[in-house]
Amino acid sequence: MYRNSVSVVRTAVGDTTPLPITVGVHQGSVLSPYLFSVILYELSASVQKLPQPWLLMYADDIALVDGDKGRLTRRVHAWREALENGGLKLNVAKTEYMTYNSTDLTSLRIGDDTVEPTDNFRYLGSVLDASGDIDRDIKARISAAWAKWREVTGVICDPKMPVKLK
Repeated sequence: MYRNSVSVVRTAVGDTTPLPITVGVHQGSVLSPYLFSVILYELSASVQKLPQPWLLMYADDIALVDGDKGRLTRRVHAWREALENGGLKLNVAKTEYMTYNSTDLTSLRIGDDTVEPTDNFRYLGSVLDASGDIDRDIKARISAAWAKWREVTGVICDPKMPVKLK
C-alpha cells in the first residue's frame, strides 16, 4: 500500500506532476489513523511505564503533568528520544509548558530548544489556565458556539428554505 506512493496536487491551472510520498501515512485513508495509533503506542510503550502522576494521549496530542519540573523534563526527553528512535519528531514549536501554583517560571529546555512558560493553552478543545480558573475556557466555548451559529444562521433563518431541508 505504501510502496511507490505518489500524490498529485489539483490546482486551478491543472494538476502538478506526481510527488513521491516517502514518509508518513496516507492522508484521508481509513487505515491511517489506526496505523498511526499503533505505531505511537508501540513507540511510547517504554515511556508509558515510567512512574507518572498524569499522562493523557489522544492521537498525536500528548499531555504530561508532573509536580516536579526536573522529573517532567526527564519525561519530555524520554518521549522525544522514543519518538526519534521510531522516525518521528517532537514538534517543539507546538510544545507548550505551563506551571500551576508555582513560583518557578523558568523556561523548559528540550534539547537545543527552549519552551517558555505560558499562562494558558488549549488541549482537546479546552482552555487550561495556570490559575485554575475556567473563565477563558467558558469564553472560548461561547465564542465557538456563536461562530457555529453564524455559520448556519443563513440556512436556519431563511423563510424560503423548506423545514424538511433544514
